[in-house]
Amino acid sequence: MLFKYDLTALLAVAGSTLAVPAESIAVNSDSGYPWRWVGAKQNHAYWFDELESTLGVMQSSLFWNGTYWPETIQWIGAVLDTLVASSERSLTYALESYKSDGLGAQSSTASLQAEIKKYYSEIEAYYDDEDVIQIFGAAYDDAQWVVLEWLEVIKFINQYEAYASSDFGRADIARFAHRAHIFYNIVQTQFDTSLCGGGINWNPALAPYKNAITNELFLSSSIEMYLYFPGDSNTDPYPSPTYTNVTNITLPDLPPLAPHDPLLLSNAIKEYDWFKTHNFTNSQGLIVDGFHISPNQTTCDQRNEMVYTYNQGVLLSGLRQLWEATGNPQYLTDAYTYIESTQTATGWSSHTSSQANQWAGLGRNGIMEDYCDAPANCSQDAQIFKGIYFQHLDVFCEALPTETPLVPGVTYTATASLAASHAKKCREYLPWVEHNAHAALSTRDARGVVGGWWGASFVNKTQEPWPAFAVQKPEGSLDEWNEGWRLGGPPWECRGWHCRIDGRGSHGNGLAMRRLLRQRRGVVEGRQDPNDEGRGRTVETQGSGIGVVKAASDLCAARQGR
Repeated sequence: MLFKYDLTALLAVAGSTLAVPAESIAVNSDSGYPWRWVGAKQNHAYWFDELESTLGVMQSSLFWNGTYWPETIQWIGAVLDTLVASSERSLTYALESYKSDGLGAQSSTASLQAEIKKYYSEIEAYYDDEDVIQIFGAAYDDAQWVVLEWLEVIKFINQYEAYASSDFGRADIARFAHRAHIFYNIVQTQFDTSLCGGGINWNPALAPYKNAITNELFLSSSIEMYLYFPGDSNTDPYPSPTYTNVTNITLPDLPPLAPHDPLLLSNAIKEYDWFKTHNFTNSQGLIVDGFHISPNQTTCDQRNEMVYTYNQGVLLSGLRQLWEATGNPQYLTDAYTYIESTQTATGWSSHTSSQANQWAGLGRNGIMEDYCDAPANCSQDAQIFKGIYFQHLDVFCEALPTETPLVPGVTYTATASLAASHAKKCREYLPWVEHNAHAALSTRDARGVVGGWWGASFVNKTQEPWPAFAVQKPEGSLDEWNEGWRLGGPPWECRGWHCRIDGRGSHGNGLAMRRLLRQRRGVVEGRQDPNDEGRGRTVETQGSGIGVVKAASDLCAARQGR
């Protein structure tokens, strides 16, 4: 994110307060797309203000107790911490712009520095309180969220050090890197060519399922480890000093890992090569959830047609960073295709309001939506999905370096034409990102808490009960995220030779039960706000709000700074 901020506008919003909840979304009846949001506040000063406000709500006593978010679960905690660290990077870019433009802005600079130090202290607190034992024994996707989490923190520390010429946070890098190393070590040898020709299984406790998210994460975690991991010679394999006492398991020493180890790049390349050649996209170009394997078969022959928003996004950051590591522009081209397929599947290309209001595959009215949003049956997991999408889109749209590589030890830079083309593409995505960010903010309640169904403001929810807006799931789909009971039966239920009864990840039925408990539907008839239905507004829905608002802020800063 090599952004330059509009400082005159930023100074006007320094010391921001909580935004007033929006009642509705303004639209422009004179445009070629009359249903799209339009308004005067389309500048990065506005979005930066909203980012500070939205982040402030998540880190207030509503959700944050000083060391962690007690109402969430471990893998989502890693995602929320990633969003905090990523927001720290946005705050630091603002400081860089103050410095480069020479405007002084002492009070505003001090305010931003105070914010940065406050949130960093909360990241440190979360490091000490993260439930690493639980997540260490979970599924293979869960471990990789932790890898991305602590690499994002390291990226922030390096960026702040470059700006301030200080050692702020430097002493923490070794322990953060060690945690990333421990959790990457869980998955780095799990690419299995005996089933489906490759890929990583989702959960070793369940029947084989080569799903999109686990493999997208292996792409992104591998390439981020290659680019940003500073090396680790600490051979302690335990996520916590109490691990052996709690689990009665002894682990072998952790092999040392050098920075820019070629194996990490190799893992990323082979993962994407496998993913791209194994038919993970449906007729709309959307990434489906994954593949089951029929009994006595070794090929991926049973595709689960379910689509989720986050599956469309996690590979975007990995593809951008694969370009950074290899210089191959095809990785960027593939990512543009994935993004544009997702845009289309929200109805973004519709020219009439009636057409836009129809379900388009992953949303309507140009607004991203999971199948569980309108009927309010989203699990705790699914409530963070949209925020994950926009976080990875945001990373993808960082400016391509043209003179000096962003990462020491990595040699590739972009030609001026490629960098300009990438910037132009991302500017074209900005109206859609802003449209979604405005939709998300329109769901805020009096406390400033964002809801889960961003598109609620576009439907006449007072005329029909909210389930009327639910849509039928794709034929051939199994929704294990929002129908947790499915994990207790076929095709997930583990019955064959490959089942693991001991060791990590062995409690498949417990996983299914936790998914059920996370749903907490709580439907109440007669309510006028569909975002109070189901699990209601939660720290997860707030995290999703941060993801999209931060993307709007960062992309808008890039547009106005060039």
